[in-house]
Amino acid sequence: MLIVCLCVLAGSAAGVKQGSEKTLVDSCGFFPQLSPDGQWLLFSTTDATHLLLKNLSTGNHTVVSSTGYPGFDAIFGPDGKVYYVTQERKKNNLIFRTGHCYDPATGKDEIVLKPQHGQVQALHAAGGVVINGERQVYSSAKQVGAWAFTRGTTLYLVDATGVCREMSPIDDSNGYLWASLSPDGTRVMFEAASHGVVVCDLNGRVIAELGELLMPSWYNNDYIIAMSNAGNARLTGSRIWLIAVDGSLFKPITPKEERAVHPMTAGGKVVYTVQYSGEIKQLELDIEPSPLAPAAGGKGKVEKSRLTASKKDVPRVFINPGHGGHDDDDRYIPTWVIAAQDTAHYYESNSNLTKGLALDEILHNKGYETILSRKTNRTEDDLDLYEIVALASNSGADLFLSLHSNATGTENRVNFPLALYRGWDDQDVVEGSHKLADIIMHFSKLNETTVWSHKERSRGDWSFYPEWGYKVGLGVLRYNKLPGALIEGSFHDYLPERERLLSDNYCWLDAWNYSLGVDEYFHPFSKFKNGVVAGVIRWEDILRQDDDMRLYGDDELRPLNGALLRLYTDRGVMVRAYTLDLQDNGVFVFSNLPPGKYKLEVYYGNEDLYITTKVKAKKNETTYKNLMMRKDMKPKKKK
Repeated sequence: MLIVCLCVLAGSAAGVKQGSEKTLVDSCGFFPQLSPDGQWLLFSTTDATHLLLKNLSTGNHTVVSSTGYPGFDAIFGPDGKVYYVTQERKKNNLIFRTGHCYDPATGKDEIVLKPQHGQVQALHAAGGVVINGERQVYSSAKQVGAWAFTRGTTLYLVDATGVCREMSPIDDSNGYLWASLSPDGTRVMFEAASHGVVVCDLNGRVIAELGELLMPSWYNNDYIIAMSNAGNARLTGSRIWLIAVDGSLFKPITPKEERAVHPMTAGGKVVYTVQYSGEIKQLELDIEPSPLAPAAGGKGKVEKSRLTASKKDVPRVFINPGHGGHDDDDRYIPTWVIAAQDTAHYYESNSNLTKGLALDEILHNKGYETILSRKTNRTEDDLDLYEIVALASNSGADLFLSLHSNATGTENRVNFPLALYRGWDDQDVVEGSHKLADIIMHFSKLNETTVWSHKERSRGDWSFYPEWGYKVGLGVLRYNKLPGALIEGSFHDYLPERERLLSDNYCWLDAWNYSLGVDEYFHPFSKFKNGVVAGVIRWEDILRQDDDMRLYGDDELRPLNGALLRLYTDRGVMVRAYTLDLQDNGVFVFSNLPPGKYKLEVYYGNEDLYITTKVKAKKNETTYKNLMMRKDMKPKKKK
C-alpha cells in the first residue's frame, strides 16, 4: 500500500503548492484543534491536565478546564463551541467520565453528559457533535446527522435516523481508531491498528487502503492529512503527509527533521505539533477545501445509548503486552539449555504476550472486564506507541498495564522488578498511577520462585530517564490519561531468569501476582476463592557452571528437569499432576486450587528419588514451597 503511493509521488507532487507557514504557539502545545472559522486554537499541555484556548486575533489565552485531564481529545463543533470529556476516580478507583460544552464567545462551561463509567468520546457528526457514552449519548442538536465511532475491534456507523450498525472492514486488526465521515457524508475513514488508514463506504466495503499512517483527518472529500506511523523504534521519522484518497498523491508537507505530529485540518488550514518542544505550527495549502458543515441550530439533547453497556460498573483493565513480532525492537537472546542439549530462542515479545494472555484470563475469571492490545505475535502487532495509547483511551478502561521484562545489556547482571509511572518520583501525572505501581511491586517482590538481586523499585519515568529530556519519559505513558504503569517484571538477560521466562507457567505466575495487585487497587471488588501453590526444585548438591554469568542466592544451584509432581488432598485423593519442563528452571505452578491442606510428592529418575512435603492453598493468595533434591534421597518405598 505505502510503496505504491510513494511510487506516484514524483509525478503528482507538482500539483500541490504550500502557502504560508506560521507558528501559533511557541512551546508546550499538543493536540491542536482549529475552530471552523480559523479564529480560535484549542490545545492541551503535554500531560493533559490543562485544556487551553487561544484567540488568534488578539493572542489572548483562556484556560477552558484544568480538572479531570481534559486535554488530548477535545474538539470544536460546527457551532464554534468546544466539546470535551473529563474523568474522575471514584467508587473503588473506577473512572467516571463527564461530557462538557464550552462557549468561547461567552466563557460559559456546562455539563451536557453526566458522569458514567466506560468509554465516553466527543465526536464529529455531519451537522453537529455527539458525546458518545456507553449508557447515554449527548447530541449538540436534535438532528446531528450521521456519525461514526470505534470501540475495540468494531467500527460503528449511526445514520441520520439514529440507526446504529456494526462493521468490521478489516479482519485482523487489533482495533479501530480515529473514525470520521467524509465532508459529503458518503465515506468513512479510520485507522486499523496493525494495518493502516482505510476508507470504506457506508456498508463497510473497503474503497482505499492508504498505508501505515496515524491520526487521519479529512482535508476535503478527496484528500486527507495524517502523520507517520513511525513504530516503536523509528519515532524520529514523524512527519505530516497529504494523501489523495485515490492513491494518486502521497506528499510530505513537513520536513523530516521537524518531528511533526498531531495533525488537524479546518478551513483549508493544517495545524500540527513539533514533538517534545510543543511548538504549534499552521500551514496553508492551495487545495480547494470542502464546504464546512452548517452549524446546527436548536438545543442539544441526551438520550440512552444504542449500544449495550456493562450491566454493572465492573473494573476494566487495558493490558498491553510489550513489543510484538520478532523485529528489531524485540530482544532476542539464544539460551543453551543443559537438560535439552539444545538452544532455546528467547524473545521478550514471547514472554510479554504469554503474561498478557494469562493476565487477561485471570482477571476475566475474577470478574473484571479486560482489553488486550494484541493477542498474537506478528510484526503487525508491534503497534506504534500512539496506537497503543489511543486504543487504551478508546477502551474506556480504568487502568493501564504495559507488560515487559528488562535487561542491563552489560555483564553486570541484576534481577529485580521495576514499575514506571508517568511523572516524577513520588509525583505521578495521572492520579493513582504511583499507588498502582507500588502495589504491583509489592506483590511482585513476594515471588519466591525467582531470586532477586536488589529490592523492587517504583519510579516516575521523568526521574528514571533524565537523559531523554525534560518530561519526555516513556512513549506508551506520554499521552495516556489512564492510571497506569509499565511493568518490567524482571531482567531477562540474567540467565536463570531467562530460563524461567521460557516457562509459560512461570509467566502465568507473574501475571497472577499482577492480578493480586489489581485486586488490591480495586479493593474490595474481587471475591476470587481459590489460590496458587508454586515453587522451584533444585539440586542441593549440584552447582551451576555458568562462568560467564553472575549468580545470586539459590540460583547457584542446578534446577531439576523433568521431575514428576503429584498433589494430593489431605484425604489422599490425587488432584493434580505436573511434570517439570526441560528448560533448566525447576519451576512448578499449581493454579486455581480450592483452599485447604495438600500433600506434594516429587519423583525423579524412574521414581528412584522422591520428596514429600505438606502445603496449604489459601484464598486468592500464593503459597510458595521451594524444595531441594539430593542424590542420596531415600528411594520410594515399594507397596
